[in-house]
Amino acid sequence: MGIPRPVARLLFEEGRRRPFAGSVLELGRCYVYLTREELGHWARRDGFRLAVGAPEELSHDPALAARGCLSDRAFFGALGFERVESLDLLADEAPTHVHDLNQPLPSGLAGRFDVVFDTGTLIHVFDQRAAFRNLGLAVREGGRAIHYVPSTNHVDVGLYMHSPQLFADFYAANGWRVETLRFCEFEPLWWRGRFEPPLWLAWDYAPGALDTLGIGGFGSRPAATWVVATKLPGASTDRTPLQGCSRPPAPAPARSAGPPPAAGSLPAPLEAAARLIKRWRRRLGRLAAGPRPRLAGRY
Repeated sequence: MGIPRPVARLLFEEGRRRPFAGSVLELGRCYVYLTREELGHWARRDGFRLAVGAPEELSHDPALAARGCLSDRAFFGALGFERVESLDLLADEAPTHVHDLNQPLPSGLAGRFDVVFDTGTLIHVFDQRAAFRNLGLAVREGGRAIHYVPSTNHVDVGLYMHSPQLFADFYAANGWRVETLRFCEFEPLWWRGRFEPPLWLAWDYAPGALDTLGIGGFGSRPAATWVVATKLPGASTDRTPLQGCSRPPAPAPARSAGPPPAAGSLPAPLEAAARLIKRWRRRLGRLAAGPRPRLAGRY
């Protein structure tokens, strides 16, 4: 769970769209991989005004503090939040609330927060239904859920990797409004104890946009999903989505004049050659293109 430069810049982008204020609940205490000077540099570059009078505090992680990195409280305070709270299963990092997200959310936390921020905590929770329900319950009406979660090439990082389709379907089924949904690829780099990805590309995602790349269509880079969703009046957290429920209806198939032709068999040498040709056509098709969604930005 961490906030490198690209995630901070995505938060700046969201803060320009709708300013941050009030309270934020972090799911897990975030490691911030930015110093105060670096945060100010990127905020100026992105046209985001940092809050005046935010607390000055170094990271709760001693190694990051030694490198001058900000604490989570200082970071979110600089974004504009007046109250910064955290929730985690373990008390080691001194979260505000110690709680297991597999279990029902304490009633005192329901509807209390303007933003609930998930930097991959949900992938460690076995009971996903309970985890999503708890996150949604903590958000006040009109508030936002923000996720930055692993999607591809994060084997054993958590129990799950989340496809962007999951968020599109869950929030559609429960009456939330998805403000931003991005699919991100990045180049991982740890340098002197800090996560500093040199490349971070984000594509706008809509259900079905990655169908041509779904099986074997990605290279060696890890991928993540960025989501911002607003809790509308009457929105729920416990409706079970049907996969694909957020997709537009598919056109009706054309009627066939008769039964499909039966698949014929070929002599063994021709069958092997046909299979090989199909494999290479598939590989070349991947290289040629798989249409991707619109590139939203480089962070």
